[in-house]
Amino acid sequence: MMESLEELIAEFHEFGIPEVKERELTLPLDVDVGVSVYGLRRTGKTHLLYLTIRKLVERGLPLERVFYINFEDERLAGISTRDLSAIVQLYYKYNPDADVMYLFLDEVQAVEGWEKFVRRLLEGKKARVFITGSSSKLLSREIATSLRGRILSFRLFPLSFREFLTFKGFEPRKPPTERRKGLLLRFLEEYVEYGGFPGIVDYSPLLKIRALQEYLDLIVYRDLVERYGIEKVSALKALIRVLARNFARRTSIRKLHSLVSSTGVKVSRPTIAEYLAYLEDLGFVVPISKYHPSDVESLRSQKKLYIADTGFATAIGAEDIGYRIENIVALELLRRKHYFEPRLEVHYWEDGQGEVDFVVSIGGKVRGLIQVSYAVDEPATRERELKALIRASKSLGCPNLTVVTWGEEGVEEINGKRVSFVPLWRWLIERTPL
Repeated sequence: MMESLEELIAEFHEFGIPEVKERELTLPLDVDVGVSVYGLRRTGKTHLLYLTIRKLVERGLPLERVFYINFEDERLAGISTRDLSAIVQLYYKYNPDADVMYLFLDEVQAVEGWEKFVRRLLEGKKARVFITGSSSKLLSREIATSLRGRILSFRLFPLSFREFLTFKGFEPRKPPTERRKGLLLRFLEEYVEYGGFPGIVDYSPLLKIRALQEYLDLIVYRDLVERYGIEKVSALKALIRVLARNFARRTSIRKLHSLVSSTGVKVSRPTIAEYLAYLEDLGFVVPISKYHPSDVESLRSQKKLYIADTGFATAIGAEDIGYRIENIVALELLRRKHYFEPRLEVHYWEDGQGEVDFVVSIGGKVRGLIQVSYAVDEPATRERELKALIRASKSLGCPNLTVVTWGEEGVEEINGKRVSFVPLWRWLIERTPL
């Protein structure tokens, strides 16, 4: 194993840092605790590590002082916690005068007991440790027990629309010309249809769908079947298809069980609840609770479930532009929480007569109410969406009201309340403050 580790490290130093594009999430370089990145597979966690290494090198750290190891490399199959000590030995073999080690451990969950090794390094305060994993369980529950206070965790999502445009080589300008706005809307349609996984940005539509289907297989077989020993694979696949067709809706275990059962798959409610918990743990499903002043009541409420990327809906042939837009807004709000403002919380509001898609609060204070609709030009739709928004505004004492649509733009005063109508592309690009 020592030879395999040495070979991998030597390869990294020989080939150098791959060319990577900037992301909006940045990792701290100078903290004296570990840094972890978690998220669904193929969201770009490895490239975020490369970006961080590049920044260290730009600050003057020799590349030889950085050890990057991908624990899913087949040459490390069977590696154990005891083998990890070889990393320290190799580090000082090549850097005998180093006072601090810089270790980047990619997909570290492949090593059982990895957290004990990392804890030992951090307690000695002789290492800067950056780790990634494909499970929030890996980087939250285990850390809570073994590494509490010794590590900072960051969640990485697929590309935001701003990042997507950067990957496309398109720089938005204010105000956009007619030609550039046409290109912008074309990119937005592509983003809504195929999502924001970094690796498929430049693929053709057919290849995008094939790649997304492969990603689903990775989630099912490598991350769920192998890790959790799932026996009812057909039930898991049926649940994923149900979720990819019914996202951005309030749901319950009973309803999900009914939908899965209607496909002809026999499975119990407890099993559906168990599989849903696994999918949430991996980041495939993102739940949002109902707003309530009491945290306990909020947690007990019926959840709205969003999927990690709208491309998954396309991969299984589902179509609904309105729910896709809402899903994209939900993910963007969560990015803002995890990348820029950790105090930000996202809920939905409902009073029995209607619903507001998003209640955004910071530090317990409601800062904004957001309604999402593809179009509000039909009188019945407009009345329904706006009445709920006005009621929520009065109930929560929040005057900041926004309706995100595909194309409508302007400001309207309704019952003494000022409502801003913002096109999706503008809302996503400008990251409007709440």
